[in-house]
Amino acid sequence: MSSVEVPRSPPSRTLRVLFVEDTEDDVLLLLRELRRGGWQVSWRRVERADTMREALSEPWDFVLSDFSMPEFSAKEAVDLLTSLRPELPIIIVSGTIGEETAVAALKGGANDFISKNQLARLLPAIDRELREARVRTERRLAEATLRESERTHRRIVDAAQEGIWVLDADGRTTFANRRMAELFGRPVDELLGTRHTDLLVNPADAPLYLSGDANTSVIAFRRHDDSEFWASVSTSLITDSQGTANGVLAMVTDITDLRKLQEQLMVSDRMASVGILAAGVAHEINNPLTAVLANLHAALADAADLNDENGPSETLDALTAGLRDAREAATRVRDIVRDLRIFSRTSDEDRRRVDIVAVLESSLRMAWTEIRHRARLVRDFQIETPPDANGRRDHAVEGSGLLVHASESRLGQVFLNLVINAAQAIEEGQAEANEIRVVARRDGASIVIEVNDTGIGMPPEIRRRLFTPFFTTKPRGVGTGLGLSICHRIVTSFGGTITVTSEPGRGSTFRVTLPAVEELPAPFSPVEQVAPRDLRVPPTRRGRIAVVDDEALVVATLQRGLGHDHDVVAFSPRDLVAAIEAGQRFDLILCDVMMPDMTGMDVHAALTRSAPDHAAAMVFLTGGGFTPRAREFLATTTNTTIDKPFDLPSLRDLVNRRIQ
Repeated sequence: MSSVEVPRSPPSRTLRVLFVEDTEDDVLLLLRELRRGGWQVSWRRVERADTMREALSEPWDFVLSDFSMPEFSAKEAVDLLTSLRPELPIIIVSGTIGEETAVAALKGGANDFISKNQLARLLPAIDRELREARVRTERRLAEATLRESERTHRRIVDAAQEGIWVLDADGRTTFANRRMAELFGRPVDELLGTRHTDLLVNPADAPLYLSGDANTSVIAFRRHDDSEFWASVSTSLITDSQGTANGVLAMVTDITDLRKLQEQLMVSDRMASVGILAAGVAHEINNPLTAVLANLHAALADAADLNDENGPSETLDALTAGLRDAREAATRVRDIVRDLRIFSRTSDEDRRRVDIVAVLESSLRMAWTEIRHRARLVRDFQIETPPDANGRRDHAVEGSGLLVHASESRLGQVFLNLVINAAQAIEEGQAEANEIRVVARRDGASIVIEVNDTGIGMPPEIRRRLFTPFFTTKPRGVGTGLGLSICHRIVTSFGGTITVTSEPGRGSTFRVTLPAVEELPAPFSPVEQVAPRDLRVPPTRRGRIAVVDDEALVVATLQRGLGHDHDVVAFSPRDLVAAIEAGQRFDLILCDVMMPDMTGMDVHAALTRSAPDHAAAMVFLTGGGFTPRAREFLATTTNTTIDKPFDLPSLRDLVNRRIQ
């Protein structure tokens, strides 16, 4: 028995078709062909542009269109589909189309054309176009995803806080993000094509092209307005598929503020180092200088006694004159050392009542070598002061009334900077024709300090940027441009203001205004001249004095200067503590503060525990407290403190007052 093979239907598939056809019979013909190919078809027929437009809002897989209809045409259908649903494939099925017309339809955008008497081609054409439509759809989705990814990456690149800069093999800009444009102060379009060397302050400083791996450099750039900024530039080579370098990718980070901070820290560290050095030098100078001044005072006193006993003589007068000159020179050295000590105090927290006139005088002495060849110095300190030995009233005195609460060293730094700037604004060689006038006066609740010069002056564009960090009118490599910005910071930290008025050719005036504080009682201060005999305090009894100092010259000076009236015994710090704890008693202890084995502070602490009455009897002799502990101790101790080099007659009077 033979079997008969029954043809199998193709597997069922779903197809959504939009027919553009004016004849329903033709639609049925096409549906039969589609169903024969295994398609389950959902469909709709339209024959006008308006109904097709409305129908295209529905989901379709395919469009089959007649070529010519009474109110519509295949060309119009293709145009409408192209504008509204370009992803839908369209095949023109017509019984009247010729070859030239078909070619024109394909050129117009149709995917294929089929004659109604060749419907066998319909199913393969539909399968092909559906496959290609899927490919086109996938490609469009991929392209859309890529475009969105590019937009996302562009947003990320533009949102980056770093400048992203791409250069070609010739060093010309091919890409710059928005941050890069902001750094240079110009639109991105203006950067494109610009050579990197045209944007550098010094093209030779940092070539961006590398022969190896990534590199990072710190480079100064120039903005569109000619201002400058510093940036950290990390560069890496861009290579092609063969590994050939064809450009550079640079990541640019603005570090101007960081560099300012680093410069300020460097200046602060430098100032601290100079301060430590100055304090140490001052301490080492003060010990021998104490002996020099004390012996000069003693020699002058002895000369005066000889003059009283034997009468004046030419030899004695010459000797006395020489001793006075030596004392004057030593006094000048002492003043220089004291000025160094003022500038050695580096802590901003070391704030106290400060005499403005005293700090100004120290600053003027420090700047004198800059001033003397450029201008006459005029002091205009508007205070009531007694005349000095020469009848002058423009000298600094204790209790001038111009007091502020500040750091003495920081104010000295401000005034020194202003005075030196004033001097440097004047050419050398015409000192008599120019003037630097320094004014200090009270204005209500404020103290006003002015530094006025007759120098070259400044135009408005320079004045506006004068207190900006790193701005300087000096040649490249001369100065950091930080001096006035640091002065501004210091003054404002003390609750004050600093301003400038200037005109080109008419000089400049810097004005510092600080809050005034109340007058202090005048502290003990050694007098500079030998006190007249009728003002000296005579001893009322012979006392016992302990001297503790690691400088043998100072010990010998004290023993010689005080030994006539009192018993003066020298000790090391540890021996003194041991002697007192063993029962020895002293009326007064003259003790140095800074000593290598055991400091005066340690002696005071030990005696406070074991013999508090002797701790209270200590008088500290200091050549300078150049450690934080020493500065804090000297600022807070209730014991009498005398700066070296001291005046021996005044010290003798102090000792006689204490031993009654």
